[in-house]
Amino acid sequence: ASLPDTTNRLLHASQDGSRRLILSTSDRDPGVYYLFDQATKKIEELAVIKPGIDPDKMAPMRPISFRARDGLTIHGYLTVPAGREAKGLPLVLHPHGGPYGIRDSWGFNPEIQFYANRGYAVLQVNYRGSGGYGAQFERAGWKKWGLEMQHDLTDAVRWAIAGGIADPQRVVIAGASYGGYATMAGLAFTPEL
Repeated sequence: ASLPDTTNRLLHASQDGSRRLILSTSDRDPGVYYLFDQATKKIEELAVIKPGIDPDKMAPMRPISFRARDGLTIHGYLTVPAGREAKGLPLVLHPHGGPYGIRDSWGFNPEIQFYANRGYAVLQVNYRGSGGYGAQFERAGWKKWGLEMQHDLTDAVRWAIAGGIADPQRVVIAGASYGGYATMAGLAFTPEL
C-alpha cells in the first residue's frame, strides 16, 4: 500500500529479518531502493536509480491481447506517449530478442520510453515461442521463424490499426537479435504494412 502501482522486490534482509532492502520499480520508474524496518513498519528511501528521470513524465505501459489469424491468443504491451490518446499515432512495433523463452514484461524500458517521448506508440508482442505462457505456447513457435511467429507480429499491427491506435501510414518495425530478424522479415514479407 505504501508503494502503489509498482513491482517491489526484496533484495536483502538482515540476519534477523528486521530490516529489508527493497527495490521498487514500475513501467514509468527505473527504480528506487528502500529500507523497510519491521519494528516501526516504515520505509525509508535510500537511493533513486535514475534521479534525472521524472516518472510523472514517462509513458504508461498497458497489457494488451488479441487473437492471431489462427485463433491463438497473443499478449503484449502497448505504450502510448504521456498525455496522448491512443488514436491515430505513429507506431513502433518492437519485437523482442531470443526468440524462445524470452518475453517482454511490464516494467521500465529506456528504449521504449525514448520512442514514446518522441511521440510514437510502441507495441511489444509476446509472439508464439515467447516465454512465460507455458511450454505449449513456447513450442508453438518452434520452426516458425518467418511463418506463424511473424504472422503474430503482422496481426498485432493490424489489431492496432483496426482499433484506431496506429496510423497505417506511419508504422515502423525495429528490434535486435531475433527482433532484428523479425524486422528484416517484416520488411521482406509485408513491406506495405
